[in-house]
Amino acid sequence: MLKTIIVPSLAALALAGCGGGGEGNMTPVQAEPLNATDMDNAADQTNYSAAVLAQTDAQRNATFIRALQDAPLPCDHVDSSTRIADQDGVPTWRVTCKGGTNYMIGIPKNGVAKILSRTDR
Repeated sequence: MLKTIIVPSLAALALAGCGGGGEGNMTPVQAEPLNATDMDNAADQTNYSAAVLAQTDAQRNATFIRALQDAPLPCDHVDSSTRIADQDGVPTWRVTCKGGTNYMIGIPKNGVAKILSRTDR
């Protein structure tokens, strides 16, 4: 059986693990509050495909484990991810979890992960 799952929370995950420092590195900034339209426009301008492509292997695997857990699909640890041919123009990876379970995860520009799993293997 082939199972497709769409994970809407990847938008926040795509940039997870991209850095960050302790409180000593923080600089206070005065910012105007964003309204809903401003937030939608900011989200529309973010290319999550590019963000995931720019991640290191470790960061990308962390993004994929979060997407799988949010799905929720069984995966305790992502052992590896290998870029494969794009699917309908969407960057796609073969993700192997601890124990050998494989998934295909596509990350379109909008950040909504598309996950294919084979439950018969």
